[in-house]
Amino acid sequence: MSIKTAAGFLPGETVLVQGATGVAGRLAVKVARLLGAGRIVATGRDDEQLREVQALGADTVINTAVLDETLAQAYLDAKGDGYDVVLDFLWGRPTEILLRSLVPKSFTFAKPTRLIQVGESASGALLVAAESLRTSGVEIYGAAKGLNPETMNEAYGQIVNWTKSGELTFDVVKVPLSDIESAWQRTDLRGSRIVVVP
Repeated sequence: MSIKTAAGFLPGETVLVQGATGVAGRLAVKVARLLGAGRIVATGRDDEQLREVQALGADTVINTAVLDETLAQAYLDAKGDGYDVVLDFLWGRPTEILLRSLVPKSFTFAKPTRLIQVGESASGALLVAAESLRTSGVEIYGAAKGLNPETMNEAYGQIVNWTKSGELTFDVVKVPLSDIESAWQRTDLRGSRIVVVP
């Protein structure tokens, strides 16, 4: 829903998924590909998981567990002619650096970048420099922008259709209810979702 309703995504656009190694981020990469993204850039902190995300459909990956200057340069190197849509599951430091990297070095008519705030895995707060909004072309929206019963129904129906056809798959680990206590403590899920069964 965030890609279509909040971002107003159009096929062929470049999508940056901030925090693509989690469950929601991996699904965002798959959905962006199914919607016809021209390029998908994905970020995360683990090189092995980023390789997995690349196998799911990301064209380029960026490791955010690097020095600030290195990360800023990685965003610049990967942006091509610009990021049209940013789905941000991180917020905090990575997004601050992204916003700073999008500020043009000289006068230009910046291409709009629609940043959709979805999650806060890195931090619940972020410092936004005025120039990041004044000159970069960045527009920031919440994930619920454009959300109503019709758009929810349309997005849900699309997901169901993709799932039925096998185009969209979900990595789940089934756990019996009797093992819920130990399952809750697991740290080996790597992008999979626990599904509790009776």
